[in-house]
Amino acid sequence: MQVNIPNLDGNSRVYAVFGDPIHQVQTPRLINPIFAAAGVNIYAVPFLITAERFAATWDIFSAIPNLCGISTTIPHKVVAAKKCSTLTPTAKAVGAVNCVQRGEDGLMNGALFDGVGFVNGLGEEKSRLRGARVLIVGTGGAGRTIAFALAEEGVRKIDLMDLSAESVAFTASMVNSFRGEECAVAVDGSAGWDYDIVINASPIGVKGNSKFPMPAAAIRPEMLVADIASLSEETALLAAARAAGATVSDGNDMLLAQVRLMAGFAAGLPAGTAL
Repeated sequence: MQVNIPNLDGNSRVYAVFGDPIHQVQTPRLINPIFAAAGVNIYAVPFLITAERFAATWDIFSAIPNLCGISTTIPHKVVAAKKCSTLTPTAKAVGAVNCVQRGEDGLMNGALFDGVGFVNGLGEEKSRLRGARVLIVGTGGAGRTIAFALAEEGVRKIDLMDLSAESVAFTASMVNSFRGEECAVAVDGSAGWDYDIVINASPIGVKGNSKFPMPAAAIRPEMLVADIASLSEETALLAAARAAGATVSDGNDMLLAQVRLMAGFAAGLPAGTAL
Protein backbone atom coordinates (compact mmCIF):
# COMPACT_ATOMS: atom_id res chain seq x y z
CA MET A 1 0.00 0.00 0.00
CA GLN A 2 1.40 3.40 -0.96
CA VAL A 3 1.16 6.12 1.65
CA ASN A 4 1.67 9.73 0.66
CA ILE A 5 3.16 12.08 3.23
CA PRO A 6 2.34 15.72 2.40
CA ASN A 7 5.28 18.12 2.02
CA LEU A 8 7.90 15.35 2.19
CA ASP A 9 10.39 14.95 -0.65
CA GLY A 10 14.08 15.25 -1.38
CA ASN A 11 13.99 19.00 -0.81
CA SER A 12 12.22 18.79 2.53
CA ARG A 13 13.73 20.27 5.66
CA VAL A 14 13.45 18.83 9.15
CA TYR A 15 12.34 20.63 12.29
CA ALA A 16 13.54 18.40 15.11
CA VAL A 17 11.74 18.32 18.47
CA PHE A 18 14.07 17.32 21.33
CA GLY A 19 12.73 16.23 24.71
CA ASP A 20 12.79 13.67 27.53
CA PRO A 21 10.08 12.52 27.93
CA ILE A 22 8.77 12.98 24.41
CA HIS A 23 5.52 10.97 24.36
CA GLN A 24 3.44 13.94 25.53
CA VAL A 25 4.82 16.44 23.02
CA GLN A 26 2.20 17.92 20.69
CA THR A 27 4.39 20.27 18.63
CA PRO A 28 4.61 18.05 15.50
CA ARG A 29 0.84 17.50 15.43
CA LEU A 30 0.17 21.23 15.68
CA ILE A 31 2.95 22.72 13.59
CA ASN A 32 3.04 20.35 10.60
CA PRO A 33 -0.40 21.49 9.32
CA ILE A 34 0.81 25.10 9.58
CA PHE A 35 3.87 24.32 7.46
CA ALA A 36 1.73 22.48 4.91
CA ALA A 37 -0.93 25.20 4.70
CA ALA A 38 1.75 27.84 4.14
CA GLY A 39 3.36 25.77 1.38
CA VAL A 40 6.57 25.49 3.38
CA ASN A 41 8.47 22.25 2.71
CA ILE A 42 9.24 21.53 6.38
CA TYR A 43 8.11 18.75 8.66
CA ALA A 44 8.54 18.39 12.40
CA VAL A 45 9.69 15.09 13.93
CA PRO A 46 9.97 14.27 17.65
CA PHE A 47 13.18 12.76 19.05
CA LEU A 48 13.69 11.28 22.51
CA ILE A 49 16.99 12.84 23.57
CA THR A 50 18.30 12.32 27.10
CA ALA A 51 20.25 15.00 28.93
CA GLU A 52 23.38 12.85 28.72
CA ARG A 53 23.12 12.62 24.92
CA PHE A 54 21.98 16.17 24.26
CA ALA A 55 25.33 17.80 23.45
CA ALA A 56 26.45 15.07 21.05
CA THR A 57 23.05 14.97 19.35
CA TRP A 58 22.95 18.75 19.00
CA ASP A 59 26.35 18.79 17.30
CA ILE A 60 25.26 16.14 14.80
CA PHE A 61 21.89 17.70 13.98
CA SER A 62 23.24 21.25 13.70
CA ALA A 63 25.66 20.04 11.01
CA ILE A 64 22.84 18.71 8.79
CA PRO A 65 22.17 21.24 5.99
CA ASN A 66 18.49 20.41 5.58
CA LEU A 67 17.77 20.84 9.28
CA CYS A 68 15.81 24.11 9.58
CA GLY A 69 15.78 24.16 13.35
CA ILE A 70 15.17 22.47 16.69
CA SER A 71 12.32 22.80 19.15
CA THR A 72 13.49 22.14 22.70
CA THR A 73 11.28 21.02 25.56
CA ILE A 74 11.89 19.53 29.01
CA PRO A 75 14.72 19.33 30.12
CA HIS A 76 16.81 20.96 27.37
CA LYS A 77 15.82 24.64 27.18
CA VAL A 78 18.63 26.00 29.34
CA VAL A 79 21.48 23.91 27.94
CA ALA A 80 20.28 24.59 24.37
CA ALA A 81 20.63 28.33 24.95
CA LYS A 82 24.28 27.80 25.81
CA LYS A 83 24.80 26.00 22.48
CA CYS A 84 23.24 28.73 20.32
CA SER A 85 25.28 31.24 18.30
CA THR A 86 22.76 34.05 18.83
CA LEU A 87 19.84 34.66 21.20
CA THR A 88 16.85 36.97 21.08
CA PRO A 89 16.75 39.55 23.92
CA THR A 90 14.22 37.52 25.91
CA ALA A 91 16.13 34.28 25.45
CA LYS A 92 19.33 36.00 26.54
CA ALA A 93 17.72 37.51 29.64
CA VAL A 94 16.13 34.22 30.68
CA GLY A 95 19.01 31.97 29.59
CA ALA A 96 16.77 29.50 27.78
CA VAL A 97 15.32 28.74 24.34
CA ASN A 98 12.42 26.69 23.06
CA CYS A 99 12.84 27.34 19.33
CA VAL A 100 16.11 27.34 17.40
CA GLN A 101 16.52 28.45 13.81
CA ARG A 102 19.39 27.06 11.73
CA GLY A 103 20.53 29.81 9.40
CA GLU A 104 21.83 29.29 5.89
CA ASP A 105 25.28 30.03 7.34
CA GLY A 106 24.89 27.10 9.74
CA LEU A 107 24.57 29.30 12.82
CA MET A 108 22.02 28.22 15.42
CA ASN A 109 19.83 31.14 16.49
CA GLY A 110 17.75 30.72 19.65
CA ALA A 111 14.41 32.28 20.59
CA LEU A 112 12.01 31.86 23.48
CA PHE A 113 8.25 32.09 23.06
CA ASP A 114 7.05 30.28 26.21
CA GLY A 115 6.37 33.48 28.15
CA VAL A 116 4.12 35.12 25.56
CA GLY A 117 2.58 31.71 24.94
CA PHE A 118 1.70 31.17 28.59
CA VAL A 119 0.22 34.64 29.11
CA ASN A 120 -1.76 34.71 25.85
CA GLY A 121 -2.84 31.11 26.36
CA LEU A 122 -4.76 32.15 29.48
CA GLY A 123 -7.25 34.02 27.32
CA GLU A 124 -9.74 35.97 29.45
CA GLU A 125 -8.07 34.62 32.60
CA LYS A 126 -5.09 36.87 31.83
CA SER A 127 -6.93 39.55 33.81
CA ARG A 128 -6.12 37.59 36.98
CA LEU A 129 -2.39 38.28 36.71
CA ARG A 130 -2.02 41.86 37.91
CA GLY A 131 -1.47 41.87 41.65
CA ALA A 132 -1.61 38.07 41.94
CA ARG A 133 0.32 35.86 44.36
CA VAL A 134 1.93 33.11 42.27
CA LEU A 135 3.66 29.80 42.98
CA ILE A 136 5.87 28.36 40.23
CA VAL A 137 7.19 24.83 40.69
CA GLY A 138 10.08 24.26 38.29
CA THR A 139 12.59 26.96 37.38
CA GLY A 140 14.15 25.42 34.30
CA GLY A 141 13.73 27.05 30.90
CA ALA A 142 9.93 27.14 30.92
CA GLY A 143 9.60 28.21 34.55
CA ARG A 144 12.11 31.01 34.07
CA THR A 145 10.41 32.50 31.07
CA ILE A 146 6.96 32.24 32.66
CA ALA A 147 8.29 34.02 35.76
CA PHE A 148 9.76 36.76 33.55
CA ALA A 149 6.50 37.15 31.62
CA LEU A 150 4.45 37.30 34.83
CA ALA A 151 6.77 39.95 36.22
CA GLU A 152 6.11 41.97 33.05
CA GLU A 153 2.36 41.52 33.57
CA GLY A 154 2.50 42.99 37.08
CA VAL A 155 1.95 40.06 39.43
CA ARG A 156 2.59 41.01 43.05
CA LYS A 157 4.61 38.02 44.26
CA ILE A 158 6.30 34.98 42.72
CA ASP A 159 7.31 32.11 44.99
CA LEU A 160 9.69 29.58 43.44
CA MET A 161 10.36 25.89 44.04
CA ASP A 162 12.88 23.62 42.33
CA LEU A 163 15.29 20.84 43.28
CA SER A 164 18.10 23.08 41.98
CA ALA A 165 18.84 25.92 44.40
CA GLU A 166 21.04 27.46 41.72
CA SER A 167 18.18 27.55 39.21
CA VAL A 168 15.85 29.14 41.76
CA ALA A 169 18.47 31.75 42.65
CA PHE A 170 18.99 32.63 38.97
CA THR A 171 15.27 33.00 38.35
CA ALA A 172 14.68 35.10 41.46
CA SER A 173 17.63 37.37 40.63
CA MET A 174 16.43 37.78 37.03
CA VAL A 175 12.89 38.72 38.07
CA ASN A 176 13.95 41.00 40.92
CA SER A 177 16.48 42.80 38.74
CA PHE A 178 13.80 43.40 36.11
CA ARG A 179 11.26 44.65 38.66
CA GLY A 180 13.69 46.62 40.81
CA GLU A 181 12.25 45.04 43.94
CA GLU A 182 12.12 41.70 45.73
CA CYS A 183 9.21 40.16 43.88
CA ALA A 184 10.47 36.56 43.55
CA VAL A 185 11.79 34.38 46.40
CA ALA A 186 12.59 30.73 47.08
CA VAL A 187 10.05 28.86 49.24
CA ASP A 188 9.65 25.35 50.63
CA GLY A 189 5.95 25.24 51.47
CA SER A 190 6.46 25.71 55.19
CA ALA A 191 4.66 29.06 55.11
CA GLY A 192 1.52 27.53 53.59
CA TRP A 193 -0.17 27.63 50.20
CA ASP A 194 -1.98 30.96 50.04
CA TYR A 195 -1.81 31.67 46.30
CA ASP A 196 -4.02 33.04 43.57
CA ILE A 197 -2.18 31.20 40.78
CA VAL A 198 -0.29 27.90 40.94
CA ILE A 199 1.89 26.78 38.03
CA ASN A 200 3.64 23.48 37.41
CA ALA A 201 6.55 24.16 35.05
CA SER A 202 8.38 20.95 35.94
CA PRO A 203 8.21 17.36 34.60
CA ILE A 204 6.18 16.31 37.66
CA GLY A 205 3.19 14.38 36.41
CA VAL A 206 4.71 13.12 33.15
CA LYS A 207 8.13 11.78 34.20
CA GLY A 208 9.17 9.82 37.27
CA ASN A 209 7.16 9.28 40.44
CA SER A 210 7.52 12.70 42.03
CA LYS A 211 4.38 14.30 43.43
CA PHE A 212 3.47 17.96 43.21
CA PRO A 213 4.54 19.59 46.49
CA MET A 214 1.29 21.45 47.17
CA PRO A 215 -1.31 19.08 48.66
CA ALA A 216 -4.55 18.70 46.74
CA ALA A 217 -6.48 19.78 49.83
CA ALA A 218 -4.88 23.24 49.57
CA ILE A 219 -6.43 23.93 46.14
CA ARG A 220 -9.31 26.42 46.40
CA PRO A 221 -12.10 27.09 43.87
CA GLU A 222 -10.94 30.68 43.32
CA MET A 223 -7.44 29.57 42.25
CA LEU A 224 -6.07 29.37 38.71
CA VAL A 225 -4.01 26.18 38.39
CA ALA A 226 -1.81 25.74 35.31
CA ASP A 227 0.21 22.65 34.41
CA ILE A 228 2.35 23.08 31.32
CA ALA A 229 3.46 19.43 31.59
CA SER A 230 -0.10 18.39 30.76
CA LEU A 231 -0.31 17.95 26.99
CA SER A 232 -1.53 14.55 25.84
CA GLU A 233 -3.22 13.58 29.11
CA GLU A 234 -4.42 15.22 32.30
CA THR A 235 -1.96 15.23 35.19
CA ALA A 236 -2.87 14.50 38.80
CA LEU A 237 -2.51 18.21 39.59
CA LEU A 238 -5.06 19.29 37.00
CA ALA A 239 -7.44 16.50 37.98
CA ALA A 240 -7.29 17.67 41.60
CA ALA A 241 -7.79 21.28 40.52
CA ARG A 242 -10.86 20.42 38.47
CA ALA A 243 -12.27 18.41 41.38
CA ALA A 244 -11.78 21.41 43.64
CA GLY A 245 -13.60 23.69 41.21
CA ALA A 246 -10.52 25.74 40.31
CA THR A 247 -9.90 27.27 36.89
CA VAL A 248 -7.32 25.25 34.95
CA SER A 249 -4.93 25.72 32.05
CA ASP A 250 -2.76 23.03 30.47
CA GLY A 251 0.31 23.00 28.27
CA ASN A 252 -1.77 23.00 25.11
CA ASP A 253 -3.07 26.47 25.93
CA MET A 254 0.50 27.77 26.06
CA LEU A 255 1.59 25.84 22.98
CA LEU A 256 -1.34 26.88 20.81
CA ALA A 257 -0.69 30.53 21.64
CA GLN A 258 2.89 30.37 20.38
CA VAL A 259 2.98 27.66 17.72
CA ARG A 260 2.65 30.05 14.75
CA LEU A 261 5.56 32.10 16.12
CA MET A 262 7.61 28.90 16.35
CA ALA A 263 6.61 27.95 12.81
CA GLY A 264 7.66 31.35 11.48
CA PHE A 265 11.05 31.22 13.17
CA ALA A 266 11.66 27.64 11.98
CA ALA A 267 10.80 28.75 8.44
CA GLY A 268 13.46 31.45 8.54
CA LEU A 269 11.36 34.49 9.47
CA PRO A 270 12.50 37.00 12.13
CA ALA A 271 11.70 36.03 15.71
CA GLY A 272 8.17 37.05 16.67
CA THR A 273 6.81 36.76 13.10
CA ALA A 274 3.98 34.25 12.75
CA LEU A 275 3.79 31.92 9.74
